[in-house]
Amino acid sequence: MNIRSMITSALLLAVAPIASALEAPARLMYKDGSHDDVLVVDYKRGYVTYKLNERDLNRARKGPDAVTSIYFYKVPLFEEAMALYEGRKYDEAKAKFLECQEAYKNVDTAPNNFATLSGFYAMECMRRTFDLSGLSSAMEKFRKEGLTREHHLQQLEVNAFWEAVRLKDWDRLDRLAKDWRERKVTGSQRAQIAYCHGLALENLAKKNPKLITDALNSYNVTLTADFTASVELVVAAASNCLGIYHKDPEVQLAIRNWGTDDENQNGVGYQRLTEAGALVQLYLQAGFDKVKPLNADHKKFTKYAPERKEG
Repeated sequence: MNIRSMITSALLLAVAPIASALEAPARLMYKDGSHDDVLVVDYKRGYVTYKLNERDLNRARKGPDAVTSIYFYKVPLFEEAMALYEGRKYDEAKAKFLECQEAYKNVDTAPNNFATLSGFYAMECMRRTFDLSGLSSAMEKFRKEGLTREHHLQQLEVNAFWEAVRLKDWDRLDRLAKDWRERKVTGSQRAQIAYCHGLALENLAKKNPKLITDALNSYNVTLTADFTASVELVVAAASNCLGIYHKDPEVQLAIRNWGTDDENQNGVGYQRLTEAGALVQLYLQAGFDKVKPLNADHKKFTKYAPERKEG
C-alpha cells in the first residue's frame, strides 16, 4: 500500500464515526428568557455545540452561563422504537433503540436525551424478554447522567433484583424484597419485585416448605400489581403458580377426591385446587394463552374453577 492509499484509508476511518452520528433537534432556553430551535451537534459538560438549521455551515457553542435548559424534540428513530416497544415487539424494539442510542451518542450526557433514553429502553426490552445476561452487561456500560425522571432512575435500582435472579442468589433476593417493602414504586416495579421475590421464595421453599405459601402470595401480587401492562410477568407468575399447584400432593389428593364422598371442601388442597381453576380461567379469558399456551397439565385445572363446581 502506498502512502497516498494509507492516508486515504486513515481519513475514511476518522470520519466514519462522525458520519454515523445524527444532529439532535432541540430548543435551547436562555437566561434572558429567549430561546432558539437548533440542531445539537455535541453536548459536553453543560456546553452545547449546535447549528441553526440543516444548511447552516457555522457552529455555535454556548455553556451554562447562557443556557438555562435544553429540551430535545422527539426524533423519528426513537418514536419508531417506542411504537415497537408499546406493541410488545421487544426484540425489534431493542434493535431500533440501540440504533438510536448510537446515532445520538454525541449528546448522551445531556438531560433527557434520546441516546440515554434509548439505552434505558433497550435494557427494558432485555428485561421483558428475560435476557438477564444481556441486561447485566448493558447495566455495566450504561451511563445514567442523561436520565432525569424518578421512575427511570428507580428502575435502575430495581434491576438489582434481576441481577440476583440471574445469579440465583435467593437469600439476597429475599433480603432485597424486605428492604423495599415500604418504598414507593410504580405498578410495574411492584410487579417485578414481587415476581423476583416469588422466585426466591419458591427456591428457598426447597429447604423450608412453609415458604411455598409466601411464594404463591408473592406471585399473586405480580398478577394484580400491573395486570395489563406487565403481561410477560403476569404470564410467568401464573405459570409458576400453576406449577406449584400441580406439584402439591394435597392438590393431587383433592383432584382424586373431587366429587366423591371423601371430598373435603375445607382442606388446603381443595382451596388451592379451586384457586388453580380460577387462575386458569382468568388466564384464558385475558387471552394470555396466545402469549404462552398453557401446558396440558395446567389446562386441566379449568374444570375445578369455583363456578364450574357450583354448576
